[in-house]
Amino acid sequence: MLPRTTSRATSSLLRTPAATIALTPLSAIVASVTPRTQLRSSNSRQLRHESSARAYYRQLHTTPSLRKGITPHSSNPTPPNPESSNSNIAGGANHVTQPTPLTEEQYREYVEDYFNVLLTKVEQMQENGSDVEAEYSAGVLNITVPDAGVYVLNKQPPNKQIWLSSPVSGPKRYDWVDQGDHMDEKEGTREFIKGQWIYLRDGSNLTTLLNKELGLSMEYDIYGEKEV
Repeated sequence: MLPRTTSRATSSLLRTPAATIALTPLSAIVASVTPRTQLRSSNSRQLRHESSARAYYRQLHTTPSLRKGITPHSSNPTPPNPESSNSNIAGGANHVTQPTPLTEEQYREYVEDYFNVLLTKVEQMQENGSDVEAEYSAGVLNITVPDAGVYVLNKQPPNKQIWLSSPVSGPKRYDWVDQGDHMDEKEGTREFIKGQWIYLRDGSNLTTLLNKELGLSMEYDIYGEKEV
């Protein structure tokens, strides 16, 4: 048997606060650990969400754009065809890019007729008091306009063109473009010449330019019907 003093000491030791701490219930320990676990789980979900958002953001910025038509299943729209800024091309014809082939005789006839009509219009302006002057020699027509400069029109038989140098709009080369034969020719007349001198790069008409810059009133169908 233990001495009485030893038994009392042991009983006293069991009643100390240290013993109480050692016997803390398991539920209290679980309660203190659970919030930390929940915090780590919440942080993990937040990191996964942010990572997913960053990946989605990168995907939005690296995906090439698709150019479609108005409806989702339509193909790429066809760009509109460029149109000439000049609405009066050979009496309203579409913009052409190729000249009409001419024989040497046709070229000489068409260009000579055009220059003669142009000279007549300039002479009419002079009769009305205009200071515009014209000089025609060796296939070169010079038209001097006060306060503007000199317009130079050259015949170019090798290319079958008319070359223009304008102090306003610059140099251009005009080709003959035939718009077809007249459908109601009279008997005893040649075919109706229905063509224009056209700048093929933009479809502009030589007659339109001269009428605008020189203040003329040249007709587009200047050739008309001539006796055979």
